[in-house]
Amino acid sequence: MKSHSLHSLALAATLLIPAMTTAQVDRTKAPAAGPAPEVQLGGHTSFTLPNGMRVIIVENHRTPIVSAQVRFDIPPIMQGDIAGYQDMVGELLTSGTARHTKEQFDEQVDGLGAQVVGSTNGLYATSLAKNFPQVMDLVYAVVASATFPAEEFEKARTRQLSQVQARTDDPDQIAEVVGNALTYSKSYPYGEVPTEASLKKATRKNAYQYYRYFFQPKQGYLVLVGDITAVEGEALATKYFGSWKGAEVPVTKDANGHDVVQDLGPIIPATRKPPVPRDIRVAMVDRPGSAQSVIKVVFPVDLKPNDPMALQAQVLNTILGGGVFNARLMQNLREDKGYTYGAYSDLRSDRWCGAFSGGCSVRNEVTAQAVTELLKEVKGMQQAPVTAEELALAKSFMAGSFARSLEDPKTVARFALNTYLNELPVDYYKTYLQRLDAVSAADVLEAAKRFLRPDSCTVLVVGDKEQVGASLKGIRTDGTVLDFNVNGDIVRQDPTEGAVPAPVGMTVQNVVDAYVKAIGGKKAVEAVKDLKKEYTTTVQGMPAVLVEYNMAPNKYAMEMHVGDMLVQQIAYDGERGKLKSFMGEKELVEDELEEVARNSYAFPEMHYAELDQVAHLMGIVTLDSVKTYRVNVKTLGGSQFDEYYDVATGLKVRRKEYQGQEGGGYIQVITDYSDYQPEAGVLIPRTLHQGGGMDMTLKAKSISVNKGISPLVFSVD
Repeated sequence: MKSHSLHSLALAATLLIPAMTTAQVDRTKAPAAGPAPEVQLGGHTSFTLPNGMRVIIVENHRTPIVSAQVRFDIPPIMQGDIAGYQDMVGELLTSGTARHTKEQFDEQVDGLGAQVVGSTNGLYATSLAKNFPQVMDLVYAVVASATFPAEEFEKARTRQLSQVQARTDDPDQIAEVVGNALTYSKSYPYGEVPTEASLKKATRKNAYQYYRYFFQPKQGYLVLVGDITAVEGEALATKYFGSWKGAEVPVTKDANGHDVVQDLGPIIPATRKPPVPRDIRVAMVDRPGSAQSVIKVVFPVDLKPNDPMALQAQVLNTILGGGVFNARLMQNLREDKGYTYGAYSDLRSDRWCGAFSGGCSVRNEVTAQAVTELLKEVKGMQQAPVTAEELALAKSFMAGSFARSLEDPKTVARFALNTYLNELPVDYYKTYLQRLDAVSAADVLEAAKRFLRPDSCTVLVVGDKEQVGASLKGIRTDGTVLDFNVNGDIVRQDPTEGAVPAPVGMTVQNVVDAYVKAIGGKKAVEAVKDLKKEYTTTVQGMPAVLVEYNMAPNKYAMEMHVGDMLVQQIAYDGERGKLKSFMGEKELVEDELEEVARNSYAFPEMHYAELDQVAHLMGIVTLDSVKTYRVNVKTLGGSQFDEYYDVATGLKVRRKEYQGQEGGGYIQVITDYSDYQPEAGVLIPRTLHQGGGMDMTLKAKSISVNKGISPLVFSVD
């Protein structure tokens, strides 16, 4: 054997000598990288229990520790006027079970040397392997029978309130919260903002019913990692969760088909995509006396984890501002301009809606310049391919991060869970390095053109308005800068209404139900299949006629004549809208389309949820000696309006909104409704008075219910 080895070495040396004498090695260049290896992740065991719960087991016997994660696949849902209750679910999970008080539970966890932590979508537990069977008993008790004690809820609420109050003094937290509201809009789950008012309105039952409704085996995952065999793991999973059925939660349906849960209300998931600004929107949160400004550029992105271009998007973001010191934002805003200590970006994928965010903190005097440079760098990613050096550095950084993550045995479990949750290819992580190596500069450019929106974004600045506000006007062509408060609500120059609290237990739904009853009842209203309203008015001294058409379920048309001239005509077929006027014809999009869709229901007050609008009961306001319920409604597009309902009669008497103007800015438009008269068993206002940009009174000339309307009226072709 030894002589064979010597012979092989001698032969190899002989073969090498000619090559060494005829070729010169260029030592000024690094050797070419070899092909990226296929990642050996290690195996995992996976199976599904009879109740639908999936179990993932990853063995790792290097240390005598085992961890368990229970994860429920819960979609984002609207919290509405009790926003913030979901943030308390995780804390309350481990505050007591059917078999343990909080003190008993904590004592057992400490006695086992374990850790058990709850979250909004499950819990995590870890301990020494010898104690793990007892820990699994506690895990099951939490998942199956958490009690959410009232006194613990109040403690959790107090802590949440403290965090909300502290947020107002932290510009970075303000930017984070308001940035989310402006990215997604407050009519989307990711854009909702917990406030003191919403937290005070939330109850223990809200959090408890959320837990009972969503913690169900059919949407659950149990992940076991560590010093445990597949056989042992399967036995524990079967023992504790094999026959678990979840809580029986009575569910009804509302008019829009949403599940309605007692003490929680309708379960409204994220449906429509968040709106994208039609151009650059500039928003500011005023912090008087602040020496620095926090700036962010944000917009929603249609980027799911299983998108074929998700990896290219990660490379793109790494080069732009995703963590390496040589990223473009860092090099420009810190190294070149000296505006900041650090500038970063994040291009986040998500199953429902991704997002981009880029920004930094800068001195007041360079705020506008920093925004300009930030936008320039985002736009620059779309204008030319990245350099070979940038691409190599980004890929090296990402490959290193990926390799380091493999040192943790929980990584294999996380990858397996992500594969199921995000519907990834089975070899997604196994081929990660190979696919990363294949990303080219052209791929990054393509990703930039698809995902980045430098001309359709929101620029948010949190800082001293007096010092930096004027400089921001040049960022947008019309000079408009919108003011927002720390809760992400637009600030209007409007005197505060003296609202008093509504009676305890009174809700928006109660107000709407009273309105429907007042105008004839639900049966009579739902019997209205088509409605035509013809009004007469005066415009600049000339007689005018306004005609509106509605056809169930959601078609709308309108035409307005001044004298003999048709000045405006709108048609909406339930999906598309078109506007014709003396200035020409155009397809309606974004805000204009949303406004027409809002009008497409003959009685839109019954369709807040279906229109992806979030209504809040703000209290009782007195209008001309009449006590009214004020209902504030926020739309998916980020706008809002108020509607006022007579406390005594239930009838709607006013609507107040702000409408954008062509030259920028807003005007307040108030519409008053009066002279309700019956038509086919339903009360309809015969007089509408509108004040604001154009003051006019509309008088009903005729109201026709279920008399038939030609479908051509709603045609947009």
